[in-house]
Amino acid sequence: MRKFFLFFIVFISSYQINGQFSDSFNDSDFINNPSWMGNIDKFEVDSLNQLHNKYDSLNGESYLSTECKVSEDAIWEFNVSLLFNPSSSNYSKVYLMSDEQELSECNNGYFVKVGGESASVDDVSLYSVISGIETKIIDGIDGVAALNPNLKIKVTRDLLGNFELLVDTSSSFISMGIAAENSINTSEYFGVFCKYTKTRSDKFYFDDFSVSGSWDTISPQNVNENDIVINEIFIDPTPSIGLPEYEYIELYNRTNTDVILTDWTLKIGTTEKVFSLSEIKADSFVVLLKSDIIDSFPQNISKIGFSSVSLTNAAGEIYLYDNYGKLISTVEYTDSWYNDDNKEEGGWSIEQVEPNLFCEGKNNWRASIDAIGGTPGKKNSVSEELVYSDNLRIVNAYAQNSNSIKVHFNKKMDSLDVSFTGFYSVDKGIGIPINVAFLTETSNEITLSFSGNFQNSVIYYLSVNTNLSDCSGNEIDTTLRYKISLSDSCLTSDIIINEILFDPKDDGVDYVEIFNNSDKVFDLKDFRISNYLLDWNTPENWKVIIEDSRFIFPDEYWVLTTDSAKVKHQYYTENPYNFIQLESMPTFSNDEGTVAIIHKSLLNIIDVLAYSDEMHHPLLSDFDGVSLERISPEMGEWQSASSTSGFGTPTFRNSQFISNILDGEITFSSEIFSPNNDGFEDALIISWEFERTDLMGSISVYNSDGMLLNVLVNNEFLGASGSKLWNGTDENNFILTQGMYIILIDVISDDGFVNKYKKVVVLSN
Repeated sequence: MRKFFLFFIVFISSYQINGQFSDSFNDSDFINNPSWMGNIDKFEVDSLNQLHNKYDSLNGESYLSTECKVSEDAIWEFNVSLLFNPSSSNYSKVYLMSDEQELSECNNGYFVKVGGESASVDDVSLYSVISGIETKIIDGIDGVAALNPNLKIKVTRDLLGNFELLVDTSSSFISMGIAAENSINTSEYFGVFCKYTKTRSDKFYFDDFSVSGSWDTISPQNVNENDIVINEIFIDPTPSIGLPEYEYIELYNRTNTDVILTDWTLKIGTTEKVFSLSEIKADSFVVLLKSDIIDSFPQNISKIGFSSVSLTNAAGEIYLYDNYGKLISTVEYTDSWYNDDNKEEGGWSIEQVEPNLFCEGKNNWRASIDAIGGTPGKKNSVSEELVYSDNLRIVNAYAQNSNSIKVHFNKKMDSLDVSFTGFYSVDKGIGIPINVAFLTETSNEITLSFSGNFQNSVIYYLSVNTNLSDCSGNEIDTTLRYKISLSDSCLTSDIIINEILFDPKDDGVDYVEIFNNSDKVFDLKDFRISNYLLDWNTPENWKVIIEDSRFIFPDEYWVLTTDSAKVKHQYYTENPYNFIQLESMPTFSNDEGTVAIIHKSLLNIIDVLAYSDEMHHPLLSDFDGVSLERISPEMGEWQSASSTSGFGTPTFRNSQFISNILDGEITFSSEIFSPNNDGFEDALIISWEFERTDLMGSISVYNSDGMLLNVLVNNEFLGASGSKLWNGTDENNFILTQGMYIILIDVISDDGFVNKYKKVVVLSN
């Protein structure tokens, strides 16, 4: 078992060490005193005791670097001589500060660049490198380095981070400019870098290096992403269960090394807080909270104060950056992370179960079970609970336009892995992407850009290689494939309402299942779900289905609800990922109501249903938790979900599904049916298809003695095609006894066309 330490904040006095190095190469040596590292085979000390880049038969690069920690109150001086006119292919850099010995891999530092432009523009400029991004901070005077530059260069930096770049072309230094830049305060190396074509390779000379200044002894440390993790958040402290009523964030150090937090940044939403002088001990915790309430928390825990710590209750984002600006830990939470409805009202913190499962998101978080509501500064109370670790998968992917795809993974991704274009490909000639761009700092949302174009009405498959891994290094089990397409225009009944639960059981929730009844692809962000005023043909109380794109493909079922977890708990779901969770749904009363799918313009009605509890099977005495299912996408008839299906089939084909196969003008779904709600031939479907469109008709049920028992259709307009459901009841809605029954269909038109159809069915128990 790990040993956890409780500790007080230790205030470390920052102090500087003064130091310097110089090298004029008078000893004809660059290997010792000081020791230069890098491409030592490409350099020499010439007869004039200058550092010289030797001839190279190929176009290339070379570098030398030496250890140097000088970063503050510093002076860097050196000579650079280039026996050519610099260009974008031939130039030199002198790295004053670098975090990497191999200078081309410098992520954080500063360098002086001599040349690198063209013709009269070539100058001497100062650049910063922050998280690998180079930025010019002092733009020197154009032309200073244009013609065979032979220069003395001096750079100064004071304790406040103010740089000045000076160049001597003859006998006195001229200032190239001043810049305030204090992002990088640590250094490991100083060095020179040459970029050349082979004809210029042996024309680089350096001499008289002199570096003096100081550096901060507490700064150099190597902290990787997720070495420090956000481990507990207290977002809603009221009403108190026992904790002080103040918000806090707890960090945990997963490593066996103390980590200095000075100058780190805590970002809550868009608000940034910079750490003062502070640290977090190895394998230990520290609590971040408002400075003026520190004494409200126990004295035997480590705490760091800020001017404020303000967390939103419903949802929020917390980011932790080191002093280089590198993202170390992040949490994007919602109040669903409590995983306990009773604790969402306040007083309970949300704790991480296993600090090493930092890629799992919500699965690894839940409400504290500690008696006082949380565990600030100590081991989390939920640490012994099990964590469901979902397989790495694509949550959503869709074509944003004709040549780019947005991809959303279910976990935080390895930032290097996820940016490799070779891990992705699209079929039908699109190929691998030409670029991967991050959409979130957690690298779980990316955009893939392609040189080829997606075509309308074509379904593509995005494939993701098994070598792709999440931020914990867990690779995907099998190649991921995800359907991609451009969206089409939706017409009436292209998307249909296929199932509705309007009277949920226990503490359940309503849901509406929709089905793509076409061969097209639609973006659900373009639609709304609403109630509907039938008398006025007007939608009301409409709700946005989803803000971001979510595509529904042909023959797909999607379920809309406010709590997908509850629906999955109460019903079997064949496609558990085909849920869209809304903040709120339209109002569905338990006895009768309406539901509609409409275009976002609120003008085009895609499908509408008027439901009532009278549509349920007559054998049912209790409708709680029983959904109504459409018996076929082509028919407007509805039936209670079968008892054998658990009274609901969210995300897959309905239990009362009947294929609408017509054989002649009048067709029965079966010759024998048993209205016992077991999901097998529970109702008789009478279907018709005529060549005429002007027909009226009646459908009646008789017993074998010729007695009229029920009128299903009474002189109504039939249209060219349609269907009617009979659930085996008489006109009083009582189930008839087992036996043989006669269905009589009378059809007539205004011009005297008359036809009668008589068929026999058997009602079985």
